[in-house]
Amino acid sequence: SSGINAEYGLTNYHCQIIPVSHTIATVNGDEDFWSEFSVVKSLLVRKFAEKKLDAVFLEFASRLDQRRHVFVDCVPVPVEDATMLPAYFKKAILESDVEWAQNKKLVDTRGKNLRKCVPQGLPYFSVEFGVDGGFAHVIEEERLFKRYFGLEIIGGVLDSDVVLWRNPPKETGEGIRYKKQVFEKLAIEFPDV
Repeated sequence: SSGINAEYGLTNYHCQIIPVSHTIATVNGDEDFWSEFSVVKSLLVRKFAEKKLDAVFLEFASRLDQRRHVFVDCVPVPVEDATMLPAYFKKAILESDVEWAQNKKLVDTRGKNLRKCVPQGLPYFSVEFGVDGGFAHVIEEERLFKRYFGLEIIGGVLDSDVVLWRNPPKETGEGIRYKKQVFEKLAIEFPDV
């Protein structure tokens, strides 16, 4: 099963989907993981749509040898800004990383399952617009690809303060209580999968 962490954020409802069982990348998840992950994403997309927001999901799977626990950022953005994001992400991914890559620079995941597009064991970045897919990029040179890559793009479109995506401050107890109240008002009921 998965949990939602809403400690900090680029937008009011920015949260992270964090699997309960240890997984280093979503592409490594089994059928049960993907079933539950899809349910959580669908619920978030539906709830944010009620507020005229589109959910953008970001995953940065790197340093896989360190076996870090994966999390997926879910950043809800206003619908009018969300329509521009695919073009910004496509351009940024094509200009990222190394000039001569062994892997395809931009992998279109729209209408496809991410785990069928990105091989297990390779570091990657993925962005998905709602539940329809998006783009993925196999990272060739990890030191050149910053962890905040996706947040920086969204932050630029939203004209957000750099601090919110580059080095977000630790939330205080009051900030965490506020976020908890915001999410409770969404009244998302996650089924036991």
